[in-house]
This record gives sequence, C-alpha cells and structure tokens, in this order.
Amino acid sequence: MELFFNTIWLIPVYPLLAFAIIILGLNRNKKASAGLAIAAIALSTVHSWVIVFNTVAAYMADAHHGIHIDGWQMVVPWIPAGYNIFNMGFAVDGFTAAMLFMVPFVCLMIFIYASEYMEGYEAQFGRYSRFFAYVSLFAAGMLMLVIADNLLLLFISWEVMGLCSYLLISFWFEKTYPDADEIATPRGLVQTLQFWKYAGPDKIPPKLAGLKAFLTTRIGDILFFAGMLILWSHAGTLTFREIFQPGMLEHLTEVTLWGMPVATLSSLLIFGGAVGKSAQFPLHVWLPDAMEGPTPVSALIHAATMVSAGVYLVARMLPLFSTIEHSPALQWVAIIGAITAVMGATIGIAQYDIKRVLAYSTISQLGYMMMALGIGGFLAGVFHLLAHAFFKALLFLGSGSVIHAMEHGAHHVHDHHTDPQDMRNMGGLYSKMKASFWAYLFGTLA
Repeated sequence: MELFFNTIWLIPVYPLLAFAIIILGLNRNKKASAGLAIAAIALSTVHSWVIVFNTVAAYMADAHHGIHIDGWQMVVPWIPAGYNIFNMGFAVDGFTAAMLFMVPFVCLMIFIYASEYMEGYEAQFGRYSRFFAYVSLFAAGMLMLVIADNLLLLFISWEVMGLCSYLLISFWFEKTYPDADEIATPRGLVQTLQFWKYAGPDKIPPKLAGLKAFLTTRIGDILFFAGMLILWSHAGTLTFREIFQPGMLEHLTEVTLWGMPVATLSSLLIFGGAVGKSAQFPLHVWLPDAMEGPTPVSALIHAATMVSAGVYLVARMLPLFSTIEHSPALQWVAIIGAITAVMGATIGIAQYDIKRVLAYSTISQLGYMMMALGIGGFLAGVFHLLAHAFFKALLFLGSGSVIHAMEHGAHHVHDHHTDPQDMRNMGGLYSKMKASFWAYLFGTLA
C-alpha cells in the first residue's frame, strides 16, 4: 500500500509521457499514438483505483477503531522565496480519492471513444496523432490538479488545462463560417441566410471559440493568482494543511486588507478563478462556443476536466471560505451559483443545437454545485460533481454518435447546408441507432 502512495506522482506522469512521446516521435503513426494515449490513461486509472481502494479501506479501518485520519501527504522543497520555500507536494484524502475514482476512468472512456470518432474526420482535417497528444496533456493537467497539496502546483495544473482548452476547442481551426466579405456577394448572402436558418448569426468558428475561451478564463485566472499572492504574503505558505490549521485561519480572519479580513478577500479572489473556469455568471460566455471543438473534447471539458476544476477548487478551499461566521465569500458563492443555475437552464430550453443544449445544461448544473457549496452542502456539491461527470460524458458521447450519423446521412444525399447538430432535423432515430438511444436515455434519466 505504501508503495502506491509513494508513487502517486506517477498518475499524471503517465499521460504526460504519452504527450511527449507522441509529439516528439509517434506523430506520424496514428494507431500507435492513439494506443499509447489510451494505455497511459489506463495505467493512470489502475494506479488511481488502487489508491482509492486503499484509502477507503484505511478510512473504514480507522473509523472502526474510532480514529480520525487526515490522509497521506508527500512534500519536497522546490524553490526558495526569501525566508520561505515553495514546496511541491502531493496529498490523498477522502476528497482526492473520490476525484481519482472519477477523473481517470471518464478520461479513459472518452479516449477509447475518440480513437474511432476522430478517425471519421481524419481525411477532412487530419492531425489525428496531435489530438491524442493534446488530450493526454489535458488529462495530465487535471490529474496533477487533483493530487496537488498546495495552491501553487494546483495553479500550474490549472494553467496547463487552460492552454489545452484553447488547443482543443480550436482544433478544427480551418473550419469557417460566413464573414462580412462573403455576405456582400449575392451567392454569399444566400449561403449565409441558409446557415443562419439553422445555426444563428452568433455562431463563431472554432479558432475564435478557442480564443474566446482562453481570454475569458484568463480573467478568472488573474483573480485566482491575486488571491494566491495575498494568501502567501499573510500566511507564508500555500500548502492546504498549513492554511487550514485553526491558528492560521484565526490569523487570516483577524488581519484585514482593504477593509476586509484577509480570509474573506482571498476567498473571493480565488472564487473569481472558479467563476471563470466553471463557467459561472458572468464569465459563462465561453462554454457554449466551446462546442465548436470535436465532441470528445466537449465531453472532456464538461465531464472529467476543466469545468470540474473550478468546483473542485471551491470545495477544496471551503475551510478558508467558511472560517468567518455568515461568511460573505460563501454568500457570494451561493448567489452566483443560484443565478447561474436558473440562467443556464432558461437559455438552454431555447436552443436547437444539441451540443449547445448540453452546454447550457452544464452551466446550470455547475451553478447547482456552487450553490450547494455556498450554503455549506459540501457532500451534496461533491456528490453532484461526481454524478454529473459520468452522465454528462455519456450524453456528449451519445450526441457525437448522433451528429456523426446525421453528417453521414446528409453527405449521402449531397446536402451540404443542413446543420447536423440541429435537433429540428432529428427524429425517428431509435430504429436506426438503438444503442445510442438507450445510452442517451440512461444519461438523461441520471
């Protein structure tokens, strides 16, 4: 058991090595690239599940003997900073174990799905091997974030995912929609009206969608970084266990900055980072347009990585958020979450694009998670986070199957104007796609 805990750092290293090998050597071999990426995330899954089962067994054994355990931690010095040192470490507790149960397994299922799904677009767009390099780095970033024992390592992983989101959302960067010059011609005007009939004038090409996601989430990242700096300057540490010590929390509550306790100010700024990453109001605007990426990317962003990271951050930092009675930080978490939940659901019911409906559904569900955390419902918020990851991945992968079938049918009859993602063009698919129907039904019921 101790061996697996001491090698926990290998969990994100497996997909990270896959990324490096594919980029540097295997990029010309499609099958080997996909196989290596799947094998790497499968190793991460097995390693994670061994740690999960051992963690659960340890908690059950200690609970039976009436002993409280705080989990496992490994810390190594990294960079000296004045009189202090930035430590780099990894930790496992009950929350980490729950995330390690979900993240690598969902990533594995998406990778296996993508190995066949992306094959269908190889002739049109290419870059099959590069796709698996990017998603491997994406998965490595999320796994590193989950096992990080300090805010600095978490922030580095956070930024890696931000970079990967840009690369993957804009993966089909050649894809364009009618622009002003095309609209100016009679033929271009007709094509534009046909496009708008199905997609709407607000749909943007993948390269702009990726840029929009990258820049919007940077707003939250600046706030997150500012919160980290304030914590470091007043606490002298970024390690979770040291920040959450009762004496340290009391100190952060008593010290004020800009007219409010440091605990409240840093919590609000850190929550600003979560608002951007988890698509909360008003920084939610990037997520619907992120659907311009390949469907496996949408499943990764909405289920196992990216948007889950913001909720994870708030849940992980909840002791800091709640250190003050009737905490203003938690009140804002609940308010923003409630607004986002209602807004996302309301906008979603007016959409026709199957992936945009799911995108607004994700925004709404993330709002529910934030609201639960804001009112002190840690277990409810985390349970919904885990359940949502499984059923939303299933729904996105099912939608990819439907979209692929619609594209095949449209090409068969030489129809190049019908939007394959428009639900108004769908119907009666049960007789043709029974497996997809049942998978989608289970996901919808969940």
